[in-house]
Amino acid sequence: MMISASHPAFANVNWDKVGQLQDVVRHGIRGDINYGDKPDWLPQLEDLRLQNAIAFVDLKKPYASSNFVTGGIRKRRAEARPPRKNMNRPLSLVQYQRHSIHLMSRLLNVRTNTSPFTLVLDDLNQRAAQLTEDLMRRALSRNVNVVVVAFESARFHPAIHHIPAYANLTADQILSELKLAMKKGRENLVIVDSLYELLNDKGVDMGALFNLVAHQFASTLIGVYHQDMIASQDANNAYAPQPLKLFEYMATTIITCKSFAHVLAAKAARERSLAEPTHGLLQGAEGIVEALDANDNRGIVLEAEFRRKSGRSESETFFLRTARPNDFNAPTHGLAVGIIKAEYVTLLDMVPSYNSQEVLGNVNAAADEIESTFNLALTEKQKLAREGVVLPYFDAQKGEGGEGGRILYDMGEEDDFDEEEDEI
Repeated sequence: MMISASHPAFANVNWDKVGQLQDVVRHGIRGDINYGDKPDWLPQLEDLRLQNAIAFVDLKKPYASSNFVTGGIRKRRAEARPPRKNMNRPLSLVQYQRHSIHLMSRLLNVRTNTSPFTLVLDDLNQRAAQLTEDLMRRALSRNVNVVVVAFESARFHPAIHHIPAYANLTADQILSELKLAMKKGRENLVIVDSLYELLNDKGVDMGALFNLVAHQFASTLIGVYHQDMIASQDANNAYAPQPLKLFEYMATTIITCKSFAHVLAAKAARERSLAEPTHGLLQGAEGIVEALDANDNRGIVLEAEFRRKSGRSESETFFLRTARPNDFNAPTHGLAVGIIKAEYVTLLDMVPSYNSQEVLGNVNAAADEIESTFNLALTEKQKLAREGVVLPYFDAQKGEGGEGGRILYDMGEEDDFDEEEDEI
């Protein structure tokens, strides 16, 4: 604390002389002055300095010794901290739905570093063509360079670079052409419409393909694998993993395509506590390869599994309806497809037809019908004959009895009748 010269105790002080007696003031305050009598104002100055020097120190209580770890370096034991008020709470239903749709939307719109390698599993009951077409359309709307390694189709949009892998191309030629095509754009989307043929027929190394697309060009790779294909057996590599297991291990996202009609039938069976119906080849019927309600035109059901870098995975089921012309804006200069207006992928539980009781009732009614090669119903003549049948003890059912439960027994000649009853 500073002492001002205007203090009342210094009203009669001659400060010109104080400047000449600096040693007297300094030593006098310490109490070791030896220069004769002190001035009148000096004791007052000493009292003020002593009052300011005295202060009460609030000493903290020592920590309890029981909270310290004994032995070695003295430190406190770990204590459980009270929960913070601002900790993250569990997501609500609306927040969870918005989060899941956002993950799928980033994947469909080919955002950077969303999923370096996406594995798409399909079969004859639901092909992945609708999903790949939607991916290519969205990529073109963002001016992304789309490259297709084609085995099953030869007709594509003029803005799409396709490599005719179905032709007589070797594995090195496919990789070299893919590298040249990816140099034409800053962002690239590479789609392989048949991973099975790429790996088995062409002999392309999956590691080399992944390093080229994901590491060298930092692009997105999407591969389609048909689950109906029977894996080939190599006697030289009997212990090597199957191609599907290899793809599932390398994939950062796995999407399984299912028919919307089959999903509705499976839900109706679960609500009736019945076994889920099988379709196509799974039926085991001779001559049946594809179900009649396969590849539903209303949309496609996507069972997605997103894998994070930490190893944690998130799974959810989505519904991607068929794209409409009014879902995209008019194409601007330099773009083959206009920008998407609004996201139309949604969760399966949010689809009205999936939760509609009318649709489920129609499915249940169809399931109630007995499927057999012969008719089990009765004709009118058979119903009349059934009504004319007289059942035994029919009178007792009319309530005309009342005689009690008598038992009438007629003895025969072979029966041995003993007049004297046995004593029990």
